[in-house]
Order: sequence, then C-alpha cells, then structure tokens
Amino acid sequence: MKITKRSLPKLSREKWLEFSIQALEKDCKSKLSLDSLIQVMPVTKGSFYSHFKNRTDFLLALVDYWDRNDTQSIIDALARLHEDLSPEDRLWELTQAIHDLELNRYELLIRTISFEYPETRDAIEKVDRRRIDTLRKLFAEIGFEGMECEMRARVYVTAISQERSILNALPEEDWMEFCRKRHLFFIQPKVLE
Repeated sequence: MKITKRSLPKLSREKWLEFSIQALEKDCKSKLSLDSLIQVMPVTKGSFYSHFKNRTDFLLALVDYWDRNDTQSIIDALARLHEDLSPEDRLWELTQAIHDLELNRYELLIRTISFEYPETRDAIEKVDRRRIDTLRKLFAEIGFEGMECEMRARVYVTAISQERSILNALPEEDWMEFCRKRHLFFIQPKVLE
C-alpha cells in the first residue's frame, strides 16, 4: 500500500497552527499561500477547510496561537514566580525565559503579517498592549513612575520582540553579556530627565 497525504492521520486545528507558523517562519513567508503550506505539511486542502472558514479565520487563529504560546504563557509564568523574588529578579527571569524558550522566534513573521493582512492588526495590537501593561506593572514595582515607567515598558517590549532578528549572529556567551548589560540599563534609575 502506498502512503499518501490522504492516508495520514488528520491534523487537529492546533497542530495545523503549529506546523503552519513553523513552516512560514522557516521559509520567511508571510505572503500566505494555501498551496505552498500544503506542499510542506502532511495535509490536504480539505483539511484546511475543515478547521478554518477562510484565510482571515486562519490568520486570526494563527495570531491567537502565537499569543497563547509566546505571550500569555510567559505572562502566566511570570505571575507564578515566587513572591519573594524582587521585581528586578522577575524581569531577569522573564528575559531568560523568552530567550531560552525562543518566545520571540515568530515576532518578525507576525509583524510582517500585520502589515500585509490588515485584518490581523487589531488582534496583534491587543497582544502588544497586554505585553506593555505587564511590563509597566513590573517597572512600577521596581519603582519607576510616569513617563520613565512607560518608556521602559515600551522599549523593553520592542527590544525583546526584535532581538532575534537583530542579534541572531551573537554567540551565546556574547548574548548573555549583552542581556546582563541591558538588564542593568533597564533597572537603573533616572535615565530620562
């Protein structure tokens, strides 16, 4: 018996999203083509339509998948950290986890999707607001107020989001040193006057 795509087990919606985001990131494609996804995944076109109504439904589900796996999971983990950890230490743990778990791996892809498919922008902006709100609270716990707190939250989110695309050539030991210095920069008082 010959194995074909039709004889493979049906992918769940979640697996469809997982494989899709990996394939899109690997091939640096944001211009979505169902045919190109089907070529690199063990699925049929019918499988797509059994999980998603159309391209917009798929893209919004992809953004939700990214949010749940790369944002909400880390916000939840941050909330579970021991209360005896200082906010500075929680910020360091957050930075380490994002790097170690590659939680910024799909940022460039998601940002490109938001430019090419306007129907995804509101969902992506909602994720960004939640990220900034989380960091604003953490920087407020460190002792920053007003614009000092706001700027740190926004710059941190921006830096972490884009670090993989900008710093991907750094050897691991250089990356760790860079992270330590960046961490100190963020927690030092009164950069803005």
